[in-house]
Amino acid sequence: MARRATLNQRRLTKRQVKELISSGARPRPDLAAALEPTSLQQSVYELEGKRYLVVFGEPVPSLTGKGDLYAADVFHRFVRWVAKVDEDAEHGRQSSIGHWAYYSAHKHRLTENIDALVAQLRSTMSKTKDELDFSYQSLDAVSAYVEGIGIERAQREIYDHLVAYVGEVLKLRIQGRWEVNNRDSQSYPYLVGAMYDPVMPINVVWEKLTRPAPENLRAAAANEVRRKRKPPGEVADVATRVRPAVPKSVLASLPPDAYEVTKRWADGRPWFVIFKRDVEVAGIPCRVGEAWFDRKGDLIGAMLSREWVFGTRRFGAGSFFRYYRGREDGRLNDVKLGADQEIDGLPCLGGTVAWFHPNQRVSALNLASDREVDGIPCASGENLILALNFHQDGRLASAVLAREHVVVGQRYERGTLLRFDRDGRLIYAQPCLR
Repeated sequence: MARRATLNQRRLTKRQVKELISSGARPRPDLAAALEPTSLQQSVYELEGKRYLVVFGEPVPSLTGKGDLYAADVFHRFVRWVAKVDEDAEHGRQSSIGHWAYYSAHKHRLTENIDALVAQLRSTMSKTKDELDFSYQSLDAVSAYVEGIGIERAQREIYDHLVAYVGEVLKLRIQGRWEVNNRDSQSYPYLVGAMYDPVMPINVVWEKLTRPAPENLRAAAANEVRRKRKPPGEVADVATRVRPAVPKSVLASLPPDAYEVTKRWADGRPWFVIFKRDVEVAGIPCRVGEAWFDRKGDLIGAMLSREWVFGTRRFGAGSFFRYYRGREDGRLNDVKLGADQEIDGLPCLGGTVAWFHPNQRVSALNLASDREVDGIPCASGENLILALNFHQDGRLASAVLAREHVVVGQRYERGTLLRFDRDGRLIYAQPCLR
């Protein structure tokens, strides 16, 4: 549960928990059973004043015997949320797009029905155009309505309507337009704005329809805009009519006819270019296609035309690499793999992205086949949920179990997501695949 939902400001100590239980708390094994999918073996007690005490079990040694106190309405909301998470995982709708697509009646045709969906939402809520006027403030009324009917009913009846209305609010805010992504297996609508990376109304609505906390669409919408706003120097491109500036550094060493500038920095220096033929940039073999440069003309990212070594790691042709701070710094931020290959002894899946910490240890990757890592049988696959995550010291941070496995005396089923702290202790377990 979110920490802000608790009645206690700090997690209750073992002594405080014992005192509450001895004060006349009533055990609720039925509610404890409802929390079993979290795999934390919580015990639940009902207290006077419509309160519930949740006591943590043995799977996480640092929490065993400690607890949290919740108001009844907050606790029951969480119990329903746990059941819904388990159901969503069983039906493969853990992602925002997958979740929306499951409930959506319009899917990729949603953008063709925006006006009708907004009108229907106003009618359903008995609100006028002046009340639902696409302002941030109007989202408070929408949040209150969702809170009133419950997220389960909102998912079934007005998911598309919420995406359409939130999208119109965001569109006005970023001065953008609707687009449809048809490149992925599941098409979905999103927003494009000159000063923003792709803005996702679906993410805003999904976050509010799949969380146990009270609805707050206004805050979620504002956060989406803030996250997707491009840095000030990155908003200028060809369409802004910035006066072109002479390229510098390694880009200046390339023949002018070898590339075309498609986006510029605010000072007019090339930012995005399209290579018209395979070229070498400071000795790095780059393939025809898009490449990125910083203001100083140093290479930020490009696709390899042949195998190349970065530090101690070798990447194959067709891999798109991106630096932290440019070629001169030398550290990789991430690489989208052109084909299956081994990274630090692990078989990685082509087409997925391998991420790196600033110290250049692996941060995340997707396995091409199941492997045991730090004694944990880790599942393979391209789904983001299946990505292995690592701490900066190389210890496993999270993974999905490839088979049934026992951790700290507790048996977990295949498909359980496990998270570990920097010392290798289990801190989270949640079924996510069936």
